[in-house]
Amino acid sequence: MRIIHCADIHADSKMESHFSKEQADERRKEIVDSFASMVQFAKKNNVRVIIIAGDLFDTKTSQQKSIKKRISYIISQNPEIDFLYLRGNHDEDVDFAMDEDIPNLKRFSKDKWICYSYENINIYGHEFGKNIPVSSYSQLALDSSKFNIVTLHGQIAEYEAKDGAPVISLPHLTNKNIDYIALGHIHDYKTEKLDSRCSWCYSGCLEGRDFSKGEFGEKGFVLLDITDKLSTKFIPMSQRKIHEIYVNLNGTMSYNEIMTAISRKVESIPSKDIVQVNLVGKISEETEIEEDSYQDSLKSTYNFYFIRVKNNTKPKIDYAKYERDISLKGEFIRLVKSQNDLSDDEKSKIIITGIKALSGRLE
Repeated sequence: MRIIHCADIHADSKMESHFSKEQADERRKEIVDSFASMVQFAKKNNVRVIIIAGDLFDTKTSQQKSIKKRISYIISQNPEIDFLYLRGNHDEDVDFAMDEDIPNLKRFSKDKWICYSYENINIYGHEFGKNIPVSSYSQLALDSSKFNIVTLHGQIAEYEAKDGAPVISLPHLTNKNIDYIALGHIHDYKTEKLDSRCSWCYSGCLEGRDFSKGEFGEKGFVLLDITDKLSTKFIPMSQRKIHEIYVNLNGTMSYNEIMTAISRKVESIPSKDIVQVNLVGKISEETEIEEDSYQDSLKSTYNFYFIRVKNNTKPKIDYAKYERDISLKGEFIRLVKSQNDLSDDEKSKIIITGIKALSGRLE
């Protein structure tokens, strides 16, 4: 039997912090397109169950009726596939399709563990708020002769707590006859062994939406193939990929030299994709960083869907050059350098700002 594990689709995300309104509308459509493509993959590959491990939607307030209707239609038009929907911290208050009769849309509960059985496979799930009581783990009594999947939404202890999601205690799930833990909440694909029988897995999101949530790289879902044993495979499915690129700068560099260094890093990226360029390294006070201008040049040259340049460089001040400089600039640098209550980083930032102001380059 084949099962798909997906999560964190966030179908109705606003996505207007970086994108234009038109792009945000288009990206929301593309997220649902990816969901539809996943379902088509399931249909062609005889997948019996699709587990949605939380955050199918982003928030109760931002839901768009057209998106809900389209997802509902996709599910209802594929009656041979069961959709097991467990709500996460973003959609815990969302009543998706509650007023519709969709027999193949099956839900989990906040009140207790729910189990759905298929042949020799049992799929368990429980929705939780901000905390998972320790007693809930002990309520999970599994048949060792069955293949057991447990579905949860939250973060395991190694991830920093965020967004009000519960922390999942993996030790409390050890040696409980579990074969696979289908997790949602972390937007990167990650899987590890828990015990001799069990593996846990974050499927990640279907589409990267944001630069700040670790949504760079390939996104998709996990295909489980269960015969007498379990095999899993990550299937990329995103319409667009978000790339995070690091460009190392050093010393004194001209505008053209910086643009050449960036271009070498991004020239092989498909124009349909989304790019974040991080400028790193130590640069001299003579080197000017102009993120907006780089972005405009790269956009016109490569026609990326969206590109952002972030300046994470650190100033490299040649103090010796100013030791005996009889000028306002030299006096200013010697004054800042003598301040014992400032760190070297703080001194460098102040000096760079001051040099720009004295040179008439401060905007």
